[in-house]
Amino acid sequence: MEYNKYELDTYNIHTIKTDKFKTVRMEIIFSGDVVKEDMAPYSFLCDLLTDSSKKYMTRKSIAIRLEELYKTIFYGVTNKVGNVFLSSFVTEFIDPKYINEPNYLENVLSFPLEIITNPRVTNEEFDMTSFNIVKKRMLKEVEAIKENPDKLAINKALSLMDENSPSSFRVLGTTEDILNLTTTNLYPYYEKLLNETNCDIFVIGNINNKEVVELIKKHFKRKNKQVNKLNFLVNNIVKNEVLPIKEESNFIQSTLVMIYNINNLDKDKLNIDFHVFNYLFGSGGINALLYKVLRTENSLFYALRSLYLKYDGLLVVEVSLDKENVDRAKKLIEKCLNDVIEGKFSDNDLLDAKKNLTLSLKMGLDSNVSLLNNYVFNYYDELPLILERVEEIKIVEKVDIINCAKALKLNTVYVQDAGDLHERN
Repeated sequence: MEYNKYELDTYNIHTIKTDKFKTVRMEIIFSGDVVKEDMAPYSFLCDLLTDSSKKYMTRKSIAIRLEELYKTIFYGVTNKVGNVFLSSFVTEFIDPKYINEPNYLENVLSFPLEIITNPRVTNEEFDMTSFNIVKKRMLKEVEAIKENPDKLAINKALSLMDENSPSSFRVLGTTEDILNLTTTNLYPYYEKLLNETNCDIFVIGNINNKEVVELIKKHFKRKNKQVNKLNFLVNNIVKNEVLPIKEESNFIQSTLVMIYNINNLDKDKLNIDFHVFNYLFGSGGINALLYKVLRTENSLFYALRSLYLKYDGLLVVEVSLDKENVDRAKKLIEKCLNDVIEGKFSDNDLLDAKKNLTLSLKMGLDSNVSLLNNYVFNYYDELPLILERVEEIKIVEKVDIINCAKALKLNTVYVQDAGDLHERN
């Protein structure tokens, strides 16, 4: 693969040339510091801008055009990564060498750029019909979270840990945030997103770099220069005393969420060692230590997740179980972590974690999505490329895993308690 970066005054273009795939993928990424009040508007915009434009007045007309472009894929999504939001507009299309049509490359590259820069707006007001369609869809998504015990428990735990931390901000915002949006008060957010954030365009495929860059420059203009380099890391407060919280729910099962701060690990350890630790400790399925102790040995849970939120500096352990088993599960999780600190895990446990993580990374070499994403974070935060990480995982030792475990300090214990049976019936 051949990577090149082209620095323009108001945005950057990154090309990754490879002949491994029969499609070309382009991501237009707007990024900036997380602001709580901006999350709902930016998520709304990402959906709204892909729903219609001045040239393509309805979602149906967009779908027809995508079919004409040989079933090109196009969508938008906003994510929050630590202290940074990423609003991405994704286009994936057939490698031009397979299409015998004049101007095909220009047509597919210009399509998302036209959509983004020419929204269906009149006098700084978005079209009401498209706006209401997206509003209804987003409200439904937010309400759906309330019916998902796992997502609801983690959201609540993070919010109660620290409601002012970016780690607790919801990408979609709240129901109230969405209801407060109007066709007119959304427009300033559009201007801000388009012209006052960082913008990077990544293209991966068997492409002519110069041609792609010139076509993008032809069809995409921005007003302002790039802003300062982004800081992804959230500085979450380490509590002197653990915050215990219990709330009643109407769910059949209880959910236990334990949030740990990750302290005093350098960037290399966070990029490599902690991933190995997390696989060994909780994210490695039936091979994970938590699975063996809580499920195999004690039959305590229905579902278990160990989420490594690197840029939030947090490890989140979530367990779905019967309410009478919550206290016991909590003690076993703490004991399991102490066992790791004391080195009470086998060489085979470590070898299995390293082998499976290595296999997962190598599988990413066959995915243009994974490869592009890796280059995105290599650029934004110097994350090592896939094969570099594979080599670094090989040299992780037992002492490195112990040091990762020692870096954890329990911050918040949240219990979403199942309601009584008679209350649910």
